[in-house]
Amino acid sequence: GTIVRRHRIPLPPPNEDQFYTVDHFNINTEVIFYGRRYKIINCDQFTKNFLLKMGVRLNPPAARPDDPYTTERKKNLDSMNPLRPYERIDTLKQFLEYDGHVLRFFCVWDDPEAKFCDPRKLVLRYYLSDDTIDIKEIIPVNSGRDVVPLFLRREKLPKYAPTGLYQPGTITSRTVLNVFGKLVGNKERYILDNRKTGAVHQEFYRDSDLKIGAVINVWGRKVILCDCDEVTKEYYRTKYGI
Repeated sequence: GTIVRRHRIPLPPPNEDQFYTVDHFNINTEVIFYGRRYKIINCDQFTKNFLLKMGVRLNPPAARPDDPYTTERKKNLDSMNPLRPYERIDTLKQFLEYDGHVLRFFCVWDDPEAKFCDPRKLVLRYYLSDDTIDIKEIIPVNSGRDVVPLFLRREKLPKYAPTGLYQPGTITSRTVLNVFGKLVGNKERYILDNRKTGAVHQEFYRDSDLKIGAVINVWGRKVILCDCDEVTKEYYRTKYGI
């Protein structure tokens, strides 16, 4: 709160019959208010301009003394920081920004191994909140095909790797390091590896890979993107300028 209220402050003894004026103030000087000593370390730009117009030569700013409580508090907080590396994976921002925003493409899959070799019409939906894809097949009436809920359930669609598909568990969001190895008996100690040494990286289809006329690989099936709705077109015009 207010330490000294607004009023005329007398000078310290033996000049207590006089009062402080603007002539008593300067940077890097000390003043005494009722027996308590204060050090002026700096002032704002308006005060500097005012004193310069009065012909006062300003002293250079002084350093602020360290606060023992702040120093001790900072030391305690630094000691609480983990020494092991930690990687924070934050997907909340993307979810909050794009929740409910879905891109929709109309696709065709021409199955060469089908009995009648007729193209299969599909609808691909790309969810911007978590970069997942699901595909639904449009089955005509009396086509002789069984109706299934989804042609591809909602998931991140990986791009087909040249060496084949990865086994479950090969690709993980985090990797660890064995600190001791076999040097200290049979003891093992693992820490999080934020550099992901030796990690297997797999590319997934993103919104930048989807466009009209593109061919994507859906688990070995070549799907052609033929068209999209107006909302998707506006999204690509706004973000990518196409």
